[in-house]
Amino acid sequence: MKRFVLSLGFLLLAVAFGECATFTNSSSADSFVRAAAPSSNYGGAGADSVSGASATNSTGANGAFDTFIRFNTFSMVTNFNALYGSNSWAITGASLQVTEQGAPNNSIFNRGKGAFEVRWIGNDSWTEGTGSPASPGTTGIVFTNETGLLNIAGDVSLGTYTNAGVDGVLTFALPLANSFVGDMHAGGEVGFFMTAADANIGFTFSSRSFTPTTGRPVLIVSAVPKPGIASALVTGSNLILSCTNGMAGASYLASVSSDVSASLIEWQPVATNTVTADGAFQLTVSNALMNPSAQQFFGVRMQ
Repeated sequence: MKRFVLSLGFLLLAVAFGECATFTNSSSADSFVRAAAPSSNYGGAGADSVSGASATNSTGANGAFDTFIRFNTFSMVTNFNALYGSNSWAITGASLQVTEQGAPNNSIFNRGKGAFEVRWIGNDSWTEGTGSPASPGTTGIVFTNETGLLNIAGDVSLGTYTNAGVDGVLTFALPLANSFVGDMHAGGEVGFFMTAADANIGFTFSSRSFTPTTGRPVLIVSAVPKPGIASALVTGSNLILSCTNGMAGASYLASVSSDVSASLIEWQPVATNTVTADGAFQLTVSNALMNPSAQQFFGVRMQ
C-alpha cells in the first residue's frame, strides 16, 4: 500500500504507469511418491501423478500417489521489477497449468477422474531425484519424507480441483493466500503438494523431464503496478487524492489510520472508485480534515 502523512504537509509517493503483465514460470523440480513403494524415488519419470488408494488401472490397483512440485520465481520477480520498479507491483492472479495423460502407457499409473487438493508448502528442502518406474531411485524425495516436509500449521490448502480423465491441458486458478503470495514475491522456490481428495482418482500429467517441453508444468502469474499518489488537494474538509496506475475496470480503495505501523486490515476504508480507463484517477475522501490537529495516514490500494 502507498501511504502519505497528513500533518504539517504531504509526503507524496508515486510509481510509473505500466500495464498488466503475465509471466510463465517453468517448474524447477517435481516428483511423485508412492505409498506402495515408500522408499523409492521417481523424480525422473517423465510424469507426475496423484492417485487415491482405491484407484485402479488395467493391471489392478497400485495404491496412493502424491506429487511434490516447485517453481523458482527469481526471473519473474526480476521481470516485474524491471517493468514496474522494485516492489512496485502486486500479484493479481496465479494458475497451475499441467498436461494430463488420460491413459498413461506405463501400468504403474492408476486411472480415474476425481478430486485432488493443491497445497502450498513452506518446506522446499526436498531433492527431485532421478528414479523412474522402470528403475526407481534410492536418493531424492520418497513417500516416507512426507511427514518431515509437511506442516499442518504452516502450509496452506489452495483448494480442491478435478482432473478431466483424458489427454489435454488443464489450468487450475489458485487463490492468492498471503503465504503463497509472499513466497512468490520473495523470488525463490515456491512449492506445492498435490494429494488425492477422492479415493478413486488416478491423475497423471507430464513432468518437467517430459518431452516435448510444451507439455511441462508451469505456474502462470499476473501482476499490475501498484497505484501511486501523484498529488493531494484540500477543499474545505475534504481531501482529493490524484492517483496513478489505475487499471480499467478495477476498483481502488482509500483507507486511513492514525498508526502507520498498523496492519492493513486495521486501516479504515474511506473512499472507493472504479476506474473506467487506464491511467490517472481520483479518490475523494469526504470530511477527511474534521480534526486537522490529528495526524492521519492515508493509503491507496486495489480492492
